[in-house]
Amino acid sequence: MKRLKQMLETSYSIDAIFALRKTPILISMLFLIILGCMQMTPFAFLLISDDSYRWDERIWSLTETDQNKLVESLPNDCQIQNYQLTCSNRTDIDLSNEVKVIFNGDGNQVINGVIFNQDHLIFIESARQYQVDYSYYEGLDFSSASYEEVFAPLASSIKPIFITSFVLGVYQTGILSVFVFTFVVATLSMLLKFGHTTFLSYKEVLNIIIYSATFPCVMALVVGILFNPGFTTLIYNIGTPLVAYFVYRRRVISYLVGN
Repeated sequence: MKRLKQMLETSYSIDAIFALRKTPILISMLFLIILGCMQMTPFAFLLISDDSYRWDERIWSLTETDQNKLVESLPNDCQIQNYQLTCSNRTDIDLSNEVKVIFNGDGNQVINGVIFNQDHLIFIESARQYQVDYSYYEGLDFSSASYEEVFAPLASSIKPIFITSFVLGVYQTGILSVFVFTFVVATLSMLLKFGHTTFLSYKEVLNIIIYSATFPCVMALVVGILFNPGFTTLIYNIGTPLVAYFVYRRRVISYLVGN
């Protein structure tokens, strides 16, 4: 309980950070994972609350030429009413980057694209197929549809499929970057040992860097949620070494001189 209390105090107490320098490294690593999640939570919130992910723009990179070609090639006799597609003939529209838009077809030979069938559409990404209904397409007449009317509902339809993997990917990336940054800063901090007859061990320096990140991560969480997630990494990368330096000046130097 005492150690847990000190961990909570690291958000405002330099003494608590210094006192935890001998904490078992496994416990510190678990604490660092929590800090990494805190830092990336604003990005996760942004993904959940933001507009649906536009696969056509960000992954397939369809050009304006592709967009015009799609609109010009849309069939004139296809529309969606009562969540059903009425379309008499098959239509294949080939776009760049191996993207296909097909009406009344199957996805066996498609790598990337969308297939509109009678009661569902098939979204295909890297040959993986995902089937969704026409909830966001009700009332669409393809004879007069714009590019946005074709792909914006698709983005909303597939968002529930990919949102979990996107959020998990954000946290995974954040935790990995926090670990790399922490070990790099701890390694560079060992250069401070020059000029001292005694110095802290690498484990102690690493723990100080880890617990020095508590306040910057709390600030990054608050600022990222209330204002802009883009500030979170900047706050963490500048704040952590700055807090660690205060710990070094206020506590480590006096400790080394005392020894």
